[in-house]
Amino acid sequence: MTKDLEKFKIQDQQYLFPYHYIPHFDSKGNVTLARKLNWGLDYLCYQMHLREKVTALAPSSVLEVGCGDGYFLGGLPSIIKKKVGIDLSERAISFAKAFHPKCDFRVQDVADMVEEYELVAAIEVIEHIPEDILPNFFNSLANRMTSNGVALLSVPTVVLPLNKKHYRHYTLDLLKNQLNEANCNLEVESYEYIYRKPWWFDIFKKLFDNRLFSFEFKPFMRFAWDKIWNNYRFATKDNGYHLVTILKKKS
Repeated sequence: MTKDLEKFKIQDQQYLFPYHYIPHFDSKGNVTLARKLNWGLDYLCYQMHLREKVTALAPSSVLEVGCGDGYFLGGLPSIIKKKVGIDLSERAISFAKAFHPKCDFRVQDVADMVEEYELVAAIEVIEHIPEDILPNFFNSLANRMTSNGVALLSVPTVVLPLNKKHYRHYTLDLLKNQLNEANCNLEVESYEYIYRKPWWFDIFKKLFDNRLFSFEFKPFMRFAWDKIWNNYRFATKDNGYHLVTILKKKS
């Protein structure tokens, strides 16, 4: 029985990711044995940075609005006892529950919630929200914050071309104007720009990730990540891909 349990544990550990879905047929019917995220280094950079910020703030409770598949919330330290993620996508929440069973994930609109949290996060979310809904959304975020709580926002900047699934990309002034127009009692306490594209990135793409093949040379990937984290993580308004802000309630 013990031997059987050990074998089960070995198999169970394989489900840190649903590996059966890695080999697949692409849109043209071709078989491929890999899946890739072209902007993966950018994604890891701002995700890891935001986790560091939350860990430093050490809130006892976190609400992530628009949590998707739960990657950000699930990676927060276990010292944060209450971690709740909400999203309107049932499919996304199903993934989140499977990957991070110790968090509380719900298919829910933030406007329908009543609990308060020390930190409310919206990571790359508000660019997906239409103009007429934004004021209510900002007010809903404020309503979910404790009196001394904070909101953590991350948005793509105008340095990036507008994505077809986004309504807008951001400058700091645009975000501040939207908060004022929403009359939501929130103000920007601090801000920073995260991730600037390395000069060598396009060369890397041509050599290792092009239309003919995709290849990962692990020593180079370790080098690339170290360089991005240590030298390209922090940026300016002129070259930063993401604007990260901490919001607090007005005095």
